[in-house]
Amino acid sequence: MRRDDPSGDELERGAACRWNAGQDDPRTGRRRDAVDYAVTAELEPPAEVVELDALQQEGIAAVLDRHLALVEGVSGPGDADIDVLDYRITVHPTGASVVLALDAPSLLAAEDAAASVLDELIGESEVLTGWSVAHSEVRITEDEFNQQLAAAGDVRADDALEAAVEEALETSAEPAMDVEHWRARLTELAPQLRAFDASAFGVEPGEQTLPAGALIHAVRVVTDEIFYDELALAVNNATVADAVGLLVLEELPPCYDHRYDAFFARAFVLSSAAVAQRLTEQSWTLPRTVAEALALRLIINEARVVLEAAELMTWEASEPVFEVFAGRAFGDTNHDELYEVDLPLASDAEPETAEQVTKVEAELHARGLAFDQWFTPRDGNPASHPYLGSL
Repeated sequence: MRRDDPSGDELERGAACRWNAGQDDPRTGRRRDAVDYAVTAELEPPAEVVELDALQQEGIAAVLDRHLALVEGVSGPGDADIDVLDYRITVHPTGASVVLALDAPSLLAAEDAAASVLDELIGESEVLTGWSVAHSEVRITEDEFNQQLAAAGDVRADDALEAAVEEALETSAEPAMDVEHWRARLTELAPQLRAFDASAFGVEPGEQTLPAGALIHAVRVVTDEIFYDELALAVNNATVADAVGLLVLEELPPCYDHRYDAFFARAFVLSSAAVAQRLTEQSWTLPRTVAEALALRLIINEARVVLEAAELMTWEASEPVFEVFAGRAFGDTNHDELYEVDLPLASDAEPETAEQVTKVEAELHARGLAFDQWFTPRDGNPASHPYLGSL
């Protein structure tokens, strides 16, 4: 989960890599005659849109991210393959800025490829009807990169390029909402946290507004990120153990990384939704399952991320505030020890660890924490959603 962007509008995944022209691409084994370029493109909304509000900005960011996450490359001149290595999205009141890191044979090819990717994306999304690519230009050329590489001395080429791409990504980003905008935004959301009174955060009356609003905002961010991760896992037929660049599921207990697939993600979003709904009810219901407790943990963590990134509360200052809240919200629900398991609990464990895996699994099962118990209500009642009953 990102700790540098409370809104979910600016997304960064992966590190750009570089291969010298004419050398083998370590991913494909093919000879390459290309270098990397960071291309900045500005997207403009329809003329009738005067300004995007905060919710519209979040929606546009989610749509762009969902589509770009599926793009691996595009055909360039002479049927050359142009790889999309990385991207960043920044949505602001007057449009969106997208930076694409491309492995292309020339500057012009990189600019054309970026425009092509975005034009096709706009054409495929009903949400983006009427949007257009205002311009597409390279922010880092091969010469500029070589100059930076020479100045870097003994710094490795891929490290130097990553730093150069990062600089372009940062300078292209539009300014995010300022502190007062975020204060107003979270203050507006705070009343939706109806399940807890002002004492839930252990602060003076009136000071609970920002953490309460941050929790409600975090629900939206975590929900979007689970959907993104589900799509990434489904498309690649993968589990968290195999995937890179996920947003939130990789924050679950790593001992079960090999069990978190797309089917699990769909079940987990239902548990997250149940927690979110209870936060807005008149009284609080403790997490009924391990999955619900873990979803609440992710929401709390994201709320702290929001407050820190918006410069409304430091990470250190938010810790005691949310410790008090967690004490009220979790009750006697125990899930922390899942994060203390330091080996993969896989059925095909190596012979030297198989006995230990069996022992740990048995201990977790005795405490209701084994993976096959995560969606089973602790009160013994049936799962609240039919989909969860199939797990």
